Amino acid sequence: MKRRKFLGLGLSAVAFSTVASANILKEHPQAFDAKSIEEAIKGLYGTSETLNDGKAKLKAPDIAENGAAVPVTVSTTLENPKTMVITVDGNPHPLVAAWEVQPGTIPKFSTRIKMRKTANVTLIVEDENGKLHSVTKQVKVTVGGCGG
Repeated sequence: MKRRKFLGLGLSAVAFSTVASANILKEHPQAFDAKSIEEAIKGLYGTSETLNDGKAKLKAPDIAENGAAVPVTVSTTLENPKTMVITVDGNPHPLVAAWEVQPGTIPKFSTRIKMRKTANVTLIVEDENGKLHSVTKQVKVTVGGCGG
């Protein structure tokens, strides 16, 4: 019975993450269609000013052998984050993932993203006061993933 409960919780987390991304997409569709990171972030938050203060955490490989599925884990040390988004500056549409973080949720997500070429991957976390915190890491891609 423990295994079933564990699997049920895992499936609930995946469903919740999908719903959270769908809400952000529904409220800010222009951000996902943006051609630049600044345009995407302004579309979501009204500003593109971020703080690089170590409160956003991004784990990604230094070198990705295949840009079609680059593993990324994001988290934050902020107590009550509202949203978390991942951008890739080398993609045709730089906003690649977004989550609304509900109260009581552990703000840590893992996903696989597509990267067209070697580029900077950036995590932006919105805190409860609307301030944006960011961290950036360059990921070298050896085989393109966005039609490359």
